[in-house]
Amino acid sequence: MRQFRLAQTGEGIKECELVQWFVQEGDEVEEFGRVCEVQSDKATIEISSPYAGVVRKLHHKPGDVVQVGDVLADIHTGGDEEAPAAAASSGAAAAAGGHAPRQAGGAAAPSFAAAGVQYSSSGDEQAWEGKVLTSPAVRHLAKQYGINLSQVPATGPGGRVLKGDVLAYIEGMGGAATAGAAGASGVGGPSAAAAEQAAAAAAPSAAAAGEESMEPVVVQLRGYRKAMVRHMTASAAIPHFHFCEEAAGLALRDWPFLNASLSADQGSVACHRHVNIGVAMATPHGLVVPNIKHVQSKTVLEIAAELVRLQDAAAANHLSQADISGGTFTISNIGTIGGTYATPLVNPPEVAIMAVGRVQRLPRFAEDGFTVVPSSIMSMSLGADHRVVDGAALAGFASTWRQYVESPGRLLLHLR
Repeated sequence: MRQFRLAQTGEGIKECELVQWFVQEGDEVEEFGRVCEVQSDKATIEISSPYAGVVRKLHHKPGDVVQVGDVLADIHTGGDEEAPAAAASSGAAAAAGGHAPRQAGGAAAPSFAAAGVQYSSSGDEQAWEGKVLTSPAVRHLAKQYGINLSQVPATGPGGRVLKGDVLAYIEGMGGAATAGAAGASGVGGPSAAAAEQAAAAAAPSAAAAGEESMEPVVVQLRGYRKAMVRHMTASAAIPHFHFCEEAAGLALRDWPFLNASLSADQGSVACHRHVNIGVAMATPHGLVVPNIKHVQSKTVLEIAAELVRLQDAAAANHLSQADISGGTFTISNIGTIGGTYATPLVNPPEVAIMAVGRVQRLPRFAEDGFTVVPSSIMSMSLGADHRVVDGAALAGFASTWRQYVESPGRLLLHLR
């Protein structure tokens, strides 16, 4: 008898959800023949058998979360009289109730009908609508609350059901899903902790109702890991230019004479408390410089969203007067057309402008002064009205801006 265990399916993967079995107890399996399908946080994988023999016992049912190293099935490789016995046992089970899922002890699992789970008539166990596109964590959440995933409106890409979709579905049901799952007979419904989580998601908290609870709130770490990956992936997709804008907004607070404008008669200078950074855009209708208002109080994500809005409006020639007026400082991203250095011209009545070039991979000396290492270098050029701003102020601004760009942690500390 060989124990067929779940192997490591990828780096950092510690558990997988069993989606479906391709074999039943008593079936013969060939070496390298497919046995089951599992889904990790990264991919759906078909698992093949390392042994040839007869499946004696399936230790898990579809929908279970299986830890790496846990036994999936027992496979008899001897081919003696135990194989017919296993086949006879499987036939009796099929005659009695079709393809009933098995618990770890071998007994038939209770019906999942009360919790809304439906099995396919094809012979493969398809618990919890295995064909619904979602992640194991979301399937586990739906399983806890007795929710049929095929009934949850999906908002993710490609029709993927997200965790927020399930929580919104629970809230829309007013906690009915939790109550229904708790009342299901022997389904292994949500534990007390899971019920507390469902109540917190679907109903007002005890604190809001005037009651104070001292019990700790248990949050599954697995969901946080997935959220971290999702947010880190989203962060990596943000162009570096948006960080340059954020850094400029912070640096201008230290060098206010660059965030200024001349009066109409050019007899006075107004140093602005807010930072409205104009972004030069080349469009089919000509060069325009709309500006992002109050950059100093916006996050990088907010800056990115506003820039996308301005780009769409500029391309459609639908910029409003408010979009193109009120600028206090301008940035020209010449790197998008392959530029490195430039001599940017001030956009009146502003008194300073900055141009950022493309990022180049260039050789530079390491801190030891001897080792040459590849470095990502981005050039920056400045222009100013020297009636207001001198070269020393420009150099100071450039140094401050560089420190923010090269030390994102420092930039993060100064965000409001």
